[in-house]
Amino acid sequence: MTGDWALGNAVKPSMAIRVGTWLRVHPWVWVYVGSAAMWAAVSVANGRVNLGVISAVFALTPFLVLVGLGQMFVITLGNGHTDLTVPNVLSLSAFVATLTIGASGSILAGFAVAIGLAGIVALLNTGVIVGLRVPSMVATLAAGLILQSATTAVAGRGGALADPTLSDFAHATPFGVSVLATACLGVTAVLWFVLRKTTFGRGVLAMGQSQSAAVFSGVPAGRVVFLTYFISALMAATAGVLLGSFSAPNLALGDPYLLNSIAVVVLGGSLISGGRSNLPGIWGAALFLLLLNTLLSTLNISVASQNIMKGALIILVLALVGAKEKR
Repeated sequence: MTGDWALGNAVKPSMAIRVGTWLRVHPWVWVYVGSAAMWAAVSVANGRVNLGVISAVFALTPFLVLVGLGQMFVITLGNGHTDLTVPNVLSLSAFVATLTIGASGSILAGFAVAIGLAGIVALLNTGVIVGLRVPSMVATLAAGLILQSATTAVAGRGGALADPTLSDFAHATPFGVSVLATACLGVTAVLWFVLRKTTFGRGVLAMGQSQSAAVFSGVPAGRVVFLTYFISALMAATAGVLLGSFSAPNLALGDPYLLNSIAVVVLGGSLISGGRSNLPGIWGAALFLLLLNTLLSTLNISVASQNIMKGALIILVLALVGAKEKR
């Protein structure tokens, strides 16, 4: 009896091993740990515990999460897929939606125009990438330049003022809880279901793991690519409409979201090579990056230096992931 008990305890893994295994399966936990460390660092830099920083960061998190979720779908496709039109779609959507709402008096009309723009951008990207076999980075960069020119032209019309109702929604925090962040959690849940429980989502993951095998097994590659880029453009357009109401449309509105939309995907635990995505990690990475920005701004670090540091951080994460995969 004693021998059996000893043998059972010898076979049963220790608590440390079980925790280590759980952390390897859920690597996104580390970005939340990093977020807590960033908040502590901000508190030290300010000389006091500042809960207001958390509230301010949560107000901005939904915009970064939305573009990150869309970018995650594209990166999950693998084969070098990246959507560089994100900042341009965001900026142009902010202008056209705001002008449409102002002219029609209908918020739904503004969102409809933004959704239409997302569809056009997705068609353009898919046509060039799939039809002409141009690498996604080149195709979306070229499309982004077209959108940038369109944004400049639309901005020249002036008069893009945020709708008061939509602005109130973007700023609403009843009981200290951001309505926008709560809605964004709902969007995250829907996209988790799409990715994990639908035929389309399984097709995205299959193509990321092996495009040739996915096509051989019957995955409609062209349709999957289009829907993936449409989701990315849709999330960027939605973020643009809301961000344009949260602050005000301007030509540089989407600029911070080019690097950051990729950074939250990588830092959140999704594979840059595709085939594995991590939705909870997007939220943690968004909180981490925004708190990092807050810390660097508190320390009077320039924006250029901040971008250098974030780029170096992405490279470090990619190097660590690559070393882990080789083992």
